[in-house]
Amino acid sequence: MAGELQVFRTTLTPTVRGAISKVRRWFYASFYSKVKGEAREASKENWAKLARMLIEKSNEQGLSDKAGRVTLYYYVKDGVFVPVKAEIEAFEIKPAGKVEITFSP
Repeated sequence: MAGELQVFRTTLTPTVRGAISKVRRWFYASFYSKVKGEAREASKENWAKLARMLIEKSNEQGLSDKAGRVTLYYYVKDGVFVPVKAEIEAFEIKPAGKVEITFSP
């Protein structure tokens, strides 16, 4: 592989579906819009395969509607986006406590 292994991590989002959407926006802003020709189409094909796998796995595990983030490990070889692996982290949001404030003028 040419170049170093690179990492992109989304911020924590309300749903894993939203995190995948953030990765999609990052991909199109970083690779698809800046590269032309065969590298552009090869990158798009790699992204489409990865996106399909992310969606299938998150649905299969029942994580789509849980809070989460995605970490993506990838190489750039001759301008082509080459994903190596992705990690989906899912979190359950639970109330930590309640504070009641009464306001009287």
